[in-house]
Amino acid sequence: MRQSALPGLPCLPALALLPLLLLGVTACGSVPEGAALAPAAAPAVPVDDGAPGGEGGPLRPGAKDAHVGDAVRVHGSQVGRHLEVVLGAYVDPAVSTDKNFAPPAGKRWVAASMSFVNVGGASYGALGRMWAHDGAGQRHPVVPTGELTTGKPIVFDSLAVGERAEGWVVFEIPENARIVRLEYQDANIRANTGEGFWAV
Repeated sequence: MRQSALPGLPCLPALALLPLLLLGVTACGSVPEGAALAPAAAPAVPVDDGAPGGEGGPLRPGAKDAHVGDAVRVHGSQVGRHLEVVLGAYVDPAVSTDKNFAPPAGKRWVAASMSFVNVGGASYGALGRMWAHDGAGQRHPVVPTGELTTGKPIVFDSLAVGERAEGWVVFEIPENARIVRLEYQDANIRANTGEGFWAV
């Protein structure tokens, strides 16, 4: 979740979620502020706002957690902006293919394989933002890591109608944290429709 170059999308600098990491997988975009998906070229690192999330954060009334393999329809604030988002897999811990690249002491990476399909009537210039919520009520944004042993990061600079972008988004969390939920938020969220949640 604005296109960014995760993650946090016009070029997901921050949906890496979301600076969406660096290497191109398919078409992808980035999200400007905070935690956006990865950027299309040079990913922007999102800032961990430390916002409370409860057990993954309170869901809007009537909303339910999806699970691995479930598709969630996300509607943006702009007319015609609709994404179908799927959490394909979740790994803990996530490991870089570069043996010299690892999270700092006291931290670990977890990663999600995400698929975004533009099912609306307008193109996307950027993905939105993503967070991993832990059981202590904190949320953690996407960070850029490069290629993982499980696959490449998601990257795109645009998503035309009918196009798909897929790849991995990575979150850096405390070593002892337990992730309970993933959240995607459209770059231009519209109340009660612009987000999706997956229990992990």
